[in-house]
Amino acid sequence: MTYARSLSSLCSLLFLTALLRAAVLMLIANGASLAATKQPSVAAESPLLLNEQGITTAIADYLEGTSYSREAQIRRAFHPNASLFLTLPPGGTRALSIDEYASWFKKTPGQFTGRLGNLISLHIDGDIATAKAEVLLPKDSVRFVDLFLLKKMDGAWQIISKTARRETAPAHGRKVLFVLSNASHMPGTQISAGNSFSELARAYARFRAAGYSVHAISPEGGAAPLAYIDTSDPLQKTYLYNADFMDMLARTRSAAQVNAADYAAVFYIGGNAAMFGVADNASIQKIALSIYEEHGGVVAAVCHGSAGIVNLMLADGIPLIAGKRVTGYPDAFENKREPYYRTFPFSIEKRIAERKGKFSYGKRGSSHIEVDGRLITGMNFQSTADTADAVIRQIEARYARKVFEAIGSDTKQWQVGAGHNDALSHAVADPAHCAFMRGVGTAPQ
Repeated sequence: MTYARSLSSLCSLLFLTALLRAAVLMLIANGASLAATKQPSVAAESPLLLNEQGITTAIADYLEGTSYSREAQIRRAFHPNASLFLTLPPGGTRALSIDEYASWFKKTPGQFTGRLGNLISLHIDGDIATAKAEVLLPKDSVRFVDLFLLKKMDGAWQIISKTARRETAPAHGRKVLFVLSNASHMPGTQISAGNSFSELARAYARFRAAGYSVHAISPEGGAAPLAYIDTSDPLQKTYLYNADFMDMLARTRSAAQVNAADYAAVFYIGGNAAMFGVADNASIQKIALSIYEEHGGVVAAVCHGSAGIVNLMLADGIPLIAGKRVTGYPDAFENKREPYYRTFPFSIEKRIAERKGKFSYGKRGSSHIEVDGRLITGMNFQSTADTADAVIRQIEARYARKVFEAIGSDTKQWQVGAGHNDALSHAVADPAHCAFMRGVGTAPQ
């Protein structure tokens, strides 16, 4: 397989996939209601799910193998005749065989190399597929974007071609977990429901700009219904046609695929669908509480997403929101005479008061957020960016404290600028912060 032929095949498949995705998304933008797709169980042996698992396993073998110098695992990911086209600074390209590439990892078997890997998206067309991953090098503030062409042969998925590009970018490897609902209709009605696309796009843009990986979870996994799409908003229009973003929403994870230890924050997205199926979901509650209590992470919510946090109970039985400042979409802004409101299982404002939370809200149409330690909430979609920024500040402050503790109290070592960034990078570039999705999200041992 030649360099030109490999790249041509890869680009053609990506282009055709993008066209099909754009056609579907235009239906969404024009107001079509898409029912939530329930992710099939492994027991049902769904061909789609089994293929996704096979592809994620191949990519995980590559990511884990290169992060821990496991030559055999790297070879398992690739077909013996695979072609690799690697980016070399300051802009060159080198073609390698898998034998040459795998041999690079012989010297220090099992040793962590400082690489943090994350599968971003995948697209399947019969027995061929494309996948995209990022590989971060925190020490050097370098991010590689890898594109893969895979083929299913003799029942197993293998990488047959890989290429990559290199960029300088935030490369700390931290992750945020969005919580979404699967509700596509208000219960007992034909009124459409969905997760707020505006809030999704605004929060995602903020976290990605700060170098965070973003994953999404829903009670059932699979495709998340969307609402409030406005293509006159340039940001929303950008993300409506962003393949990585839409793939995340089309393939939200189930609780079984999420390891709470991988995430620095959980972020509950609003939209009318957020009122249904999230607040009482025990599996999502367990993940959110683990992020908050066991791993020192942030719990955040925006607009109707605050419904998802009202039933979170700490290990001592006290509501997480008790005694804390909280906001969300207030009763004063709801139209209680409309049929949609009568389907809501509870009032966010009243439930927060019942849990002894200190509810407040601001002027309609303006941004209003409440920050109470590691609980951060926003009132409405206009508050989304500010809420995400506050989450980022809280996380960065926590990691900065870790660095300070790691280097000691000698202020001569504590410098703002490049020295600080290097220290922070070294503090997070260790196996404890490196986890890769293999269908269930477990970190490599």
